Amino acid sequence: MTRAKGEVEKLPGVKESRFALNFESGFQTIGFGVLLCIIFAALIGLFSNGYFSTVQKSNPTRTLTVDYERFGRLQTEFKLHFTVPAQSAGRYIVSLGGDFNENFQQGSLSPQPDSMYSRGKTLYLVYNDVKTHGDFSVWMFVTPIKSGKSENSISVNSGPEMTFWQFIYP
Repeated sequence: MTRAKGEVEKLPGVKESRFALNFESGFQTIGFGVLLCIIFAALIGLFSNGYFSTVQKSNPTRTLTVDYERFGRLQTEFKLHFTVPAQSAGRYIVSLGGDFNENFQQGSLSPQPDSMYSRGKTLYLVYNDVKTHGDFSVWMFVTPIKSGKSENSISVNSGPEMTFWQFIYP
C-alpha cells in the first residue's frame, strides 16, 4: 500500500491532535530557554551568594561596614559580618533594628558579646573593654524565618544608622 507524500500513518487507538503536538514542541523550546535563564541567574548570584547578592555597605561616616547576602533562602543560614574601625573607646554597642528581629533567628555569634538584650524591635550587642590593634569585627550567623523583603538597620555606639535590605525566597 502506497501513501501520498506528507500523509502521516495513523496508529490504531491513538488520537493525535496537531495543535497539542505543536504546542508541546513550542513549549519545550521556550522551556529550555527559561531553564537556561534560571541557571544563569543562579550562577551570578540572583538567588544566593554571588556577584549580585554579596554586598558590602558602609555608613556615611565610615564608622561601620556590613558584609551580607542580599538574596537568601528561607531556613538557610547565612552570615552577617560587621566591622568597626579601631576607636579609642573600648566599648561597642551594636544595635540591629528594623525588621531584623521579626524575620531572622540569630545563630552563632563571634566574638560573644558581654551582654545581649532587645528593646522593642531592636537587638543590642554590648562589648565591654575591647582591646584590638585593628578593626573590631563581629560575625553573626542568622537563619531567615519569613520570606519576602526585609528592611534592616544597624548602628554602633549611637552613631549614624545604616539601613540595608534583603530578599528571602520561600
